[in-house]
Amino acid sequence: MDLNAAYAECARITRRQARNFYFAFLSLPRRQRLAVYALYAFCRELDDVADTVANDAPSDVRHSLTENRGATAVLSDGIASPTGSLKEKRGEAALLSGMSGSIDSRRAGIAALRRRLAGAAAGDPEKDRDLALADVIARYGVDPDDLTQILDGVEMDLDLAWVETDVQLEAYAYRVASAVGLATLPILTDGVPSTDAMREKAVSLGLGMQFVNVLRDVDEDLGRGRIYLPRETFAHYGVDEASFRGRAMTPELSALLRAHAERSRALLDDGLELVPLVPRAGRPCLWLLAEIYGRILERIEASDLDVFAGRVSLPTREKLSLLAMALVRRFGT
Repeated sequence: MDLNAAYAECARITRRQARNFYFAFLSLPRRQRLAVYALYAFCRELDDVADTVANDAPSDVRHSLTENRGATAVLSDGIASPTGSLKEKRGEAALLSGMSGSIDSRRAGIAALRRRLAGAAAGDPEKDRDLALADVIARYGVDPDDLTQILDGVEMDLDLAWVETDVQLEAYAYRVASAVGLATLPILTDGVPSTDAMREKAVSLGLGMQFVNVLRDVDEDLGRGRIYLPRETFAHYGVDEASFRGRAMTPELSALLRAHAERSRALLDDGLELVPLVPRAGRPCLWLLAEIYGRILERIEASDLDVFAGRVSLPTREKLSLLAMALVRRFGT
């Protein structure tokens, strides 16, 4: 596989798996868009390794960059559609995970990706697809340490059943979301070194997006035996664990969720300040991400924060409208 083929494969993975992020990526110039696809494909494979279970059906995505897996995006980059079944395309991740669903096999898969990341960062990619990742790291100055943080976050998630403290939640969200933004930032600046202010705002945007994910996915996560709302906040607001596990919307739980929603909004608003700090071509992507997650949060709040009423998402037509607005921002005067 040559470099162009590697980028094409990353584009196919992104188009096939992403939803919200794909629409945001489409607002970028093609060269930067393909670079972001290479990062996405790496994170996608990481999620597949960490989440594959014995029946070859991936569990819900915890990673912010690759959320909303499993549905094909409706727009095209001019890359030919993939051939073969989705199951076949998951083959390498399935092999890495050993198909056992065990923690040990998942850790082994993550360790293999750590090795591949090191090779790509050193300019010696191990797999054909890693050619694109190696090129992005070299071309844009992506810090491999930011990508390592993502690996750390996904591995951290293997041991989580219930996040204990707010500090632990923020550390987890930083690794699986903010670090993604930090890795993407050099692409959005077209290789110009990021300032401390840029990185600070990118951290806030990533935290805000992941906090919205936590709120949106309470019901699904509970079904997977996971609680990402910190145990200490249950105690602070007097939320009864049995009632929560019984999916009862109590006044105490509503108060907890309202506080979490307010914090999510504050982080998104702070992260939105990143938009004017990056070059013009990268601004629509960031604006679109903040807008999509802000609207998801608004819909959750409009449901009186009933997180057990069903997963909130934006319809495709609404995301297309937002994409058009984002492109006006990119090309408008």
